[in-house]
Amino acid sequence: MANKKKNNSTKEQEKIQAALKTANEFIYDDFVLGIGTGSTVRYFIKAISELIEKNSLDIIIVPSSLETQLELTRAGLSYSSLLEFPELDVYVDSADIITKDHVLVKGGGAALTKEKIMAKAAKEFIVIVDDSKYPRDLLSHPVPIELLSYAINTIIQPIFNLGGEFELRYGKGKIGPIITDNGNCIGDVSFNKLYNPAEMEKALNNIPGIIENGLFVSYAHRIIIGHKDKVETIDLI
Repeated sequence: MANKKKNNSTKEQEKIQAALKTANEFIYDDFVLGIGTGSTVRYFIKAISELIEKNSLDIIIVPSSLETQLELTRAGLSYSSLLEFPELDVYVDSADIITKDHVLVKGGGAALTKEKIMAKAAKEFIVIVDDSKYPRDLLSHPVPIELLSYAINTIIQPIFNLGGEFELRYGKGKIGPIITDNGNCIGDVSFNKLYNPAEMEKALNNIPGIIENGLFVSYAHRIIIGHKDKVETIDLI
């Protein structure tokens, strides 16, 4: 139990280090800043809050989810929307895993559709993670998908034809399926055989009823990885 607690503490410290480096080195005054969803991002929000207060920065923030809106409110930060600011200077988010070829799998927070839109809307997409997320095998994590509720049964066979197995995601704190901010369902697709992520990203989205999937191929511009004793930066631009 003691070792597990120590490992969790180290992991959280790695997230904090990645968040701090990103806030202090890559965020500037007059930025339109998109912020993603998740545990690492919460540390980034805290770092941004402190940075804005310390340096009196004028930064417009666009959140990717209701969860992030709540975190921003708790931090005393106001926020806007993609409707008002469709172009982002930088978008900062985390990932469930990152492969050695820098393919991201995202969607653990059920906000993947807006996250993918924001990643494409940004001049620079920075991914912040602890070192347990990179490098990871593509098959080590299922691919999340957002889908229309009435397509739950119609997508099963097409996904199976692609070599995947679909499972609807259920909430731990509610009865029934998880519902996204967009009012849709979330599921996860597991694969047993290696696949081409670029081709699979397109193939999944071509199945009627699937709105978006969590494969982010060639989206990231920079990856910030927190390690126990250092912070690593991978520049992809």
